[in-house]
Amino acid sequence: MIQRVNRTVMRWVMGIIVAAFLLSSFLMYESGGSRRGRPSSPDGQMQDYVVAEVNGRNLNRSALDQMMMQYLEQLGSREIASTDMPYIYQSALNQYAVELQMEQEVRNSDIKISDAEAEQAMKDYADQAFPTREAFYQYLERSGIKTADYRKSVARQLANEQMLRSVIGDVTLSEDETVQFYDTTKNLFFRQPAGVMVSIADFTSRDAAETVRNLLVSGKTWVEATSDDVTASMDVINITTAPVFISDTAFEGNLAPMKDLVSGEISPVFEVRSDDYAVAVKHEPVEEKITPYDEVSSDIRAMLQQRKEREAVDNFTQRLLSEAKIVIHDETLFPAQTSGVLPVTTETLPVQSADAPDSATSTDAVSADGLAAPQISLDVVVTSGE
Repeated sequence: MIQRVNRTVMRWVMGIIVAAFLLSSFLMYESGGSRRGRPSSPDGQMQDYVVAEVNGRNLNRSALDQMMMQYLEQLGSREIASTDMPYIYQSALNQYAVELQMEQEVRNSDIKISDAEAEQAMKDYADQAFPTREAFYQYLERSGIKTADYRKSVARQLANEQMLRSVIGDVTLSEDETVQFYDTTKNLFFRQPAGVMVSIADFTSRDAAETVRNLLVSGKTWVEATSDDVTASMDVINITTAPVFISDTAFEGNLAPMKDLVSGEISPVFEVRSDDYAVAVKHEPVEEKITPYDEVSSDIRAMLQQRKEREAVDNFTQRLLSEAKIVIHDETLFPAQTSGVLPVTTETLPVQSADAPDSATSTDAVSADGLAAPQISLDVVVTSGE
């Protein structure tokens, strides 16, 4: 029986292997384009050519460039230096290799997804992401995506998920492991510094803050002084409905007027920042404490289990990459080779499907919310352009 896998982990690992459901528009392939290396053109325009081979399958420059463009779109406003480009290309190549290897692993494991299973998964997704199923199918039609092609993509993803679940297997944790993690990190993760509980109200004008302060001084409770009836005509930035914790070390700078207040005392109106005026009530002090193990043990266990699952997938991905036969025909695009080791960027790239007969010529790959392929030594042959 396949064990249930943490959903966050599955999103992470599937980011390495497959494209997301809706944004995937299916890759287009052509069996032509066997030219290897960087070709010359009389009119100065670059012709498509094979930049690399993975397990005997050609990867064309057009496909690699489109992977790169999708990656840059994900980064948004982040600037990319020219020196980053070889590593971006390398990450795309590595993930393409992982996808091809994963396809073979699925075949070797005799994992098959029926049309009915893929259809049901597609309907489940449509129900979650669209107002109606009809709206989902209309979206596919507007996007030029055939339902049969989409179902095939879903089946491939389901097969990959099943493969990864079997790779992760049963993750067991001993109580000693969780206790050891707690003892090692409790001062870093589970310590609450000394401080006080504070009720605070912020307004855009000093007059509004003074009005609330005067009500508090007159004996009104916090709830009464900050009620909707009182603040309806005020420009409120924020009013705490329950006291919040502020550490002792935070009472500096603009919060300094609160530092020497005693429990129950009302602060003067003070300026937090430009056009932000506050009044506060200091409540009971809170001693420094470390959250007891019993209160956080379940969170620790979940975190350690996720870590072990990720390690299992890392090891699996390393094996896939180590078994990939990669031949580079245009070494100018990739990082300089040193002893057969290809540097791998730590960024994540879109992943390409592996349905090509021989040559990948273009891709409509999409974002992947996971980690890039780990840095390992690959079986790489670099050739000159022919």
